[in-house]
Amino acid sequence: MMMSFLNYELMHQFDTKTFRQQQPFPHTLFKDLLRPEAFDLLYREFPSLDLFERHVNVARNATGQRPHNRYYLALQQSIYHDKQAGSRGVATLAQLPASWQAFVTELQTSTAYHDFLARMLGIEDFDARYAWHVGENSSEVSPHCDSLEKLATHIFYFNTSADWDLSWGGSIIVLDGKQVPQDNPEISDFRHAEAFDIRDNRSFLFQNTARAWHAVEALTSPAGHYRRLFNVIVQVPKGKKLRHFDPSHWQNRLCRGLMLGGISGRSGR
Repeated sequence: MMMSFLNYELMHQFDTKTFRQQQPFPHTLFKDLLRPEAFDLLYREFPSLDLFERHVNVARNATGQRPHNRYYLALQQSIYHDKQAGSRGVATLAQLPASWQAFVTELQTSTAYHDFLARMLGIEDFDARYAWHVGENSSEVSPHCDSLEKLATHIFYFNTSADWDLSWGGSIIVLDGKQVPQDNPEISDFRHAEAFDIRDNRSFLFQNTARAWHAVEALTSPAGHYRRLFNVIVQVPKGKKLRHFDPSHWQNRLCRGLMLGGISGRSGR
């Protein structure tokens, strides 16, 4: 197994100011944040769908947003139910391919990666959980903001130009300028929509804010072609409040109904 999966030189060089000044919320698309040989290995050994559970019409929240139908796999513990690790949809580390065991362990133990996230997000104390998503034909991510306990998400994508055609959709879309009052808008209800190509060793880091609306259009991929990703979800530590956290920032947030503690913490998944 290789010494490291992450490109620490690229992380060290990336300008924090560039990330934080992005509008309408801090975000960036990285190319080759995984070392090329690491991406190739993780791509080839992406966890089997046999480990995943299929989510169909799982209710999201009280806003009426459409469900995010997909295959889903959590590490150790799911936010959707209390099934023990080792059950379908909840993997133990040992169930993962060896390359993924090593990658997850690196994410969990790397001081450099922790410091990178802390620097980018302007926080010191946070927890992380991990989950894989697989989308198929008709899967979509309806426009939404994430729940308040999510501070940020770092999404590693595992598709290439050889296995995924952009005409099938799949790009993550950053939305701005919501023009309707309801909290279950369509992509067309925003003045601006910027799509990011997620193929060929790309990852997307974004910070959760009141304006962090994002979406993915319904996929039109042929049978047997899947949109694959791995999430590092950065969240508020249990029982703690962040020093910089200002609740007044959220009092008038556009994503009503997604406040911490509302809807059993299940909004914005």
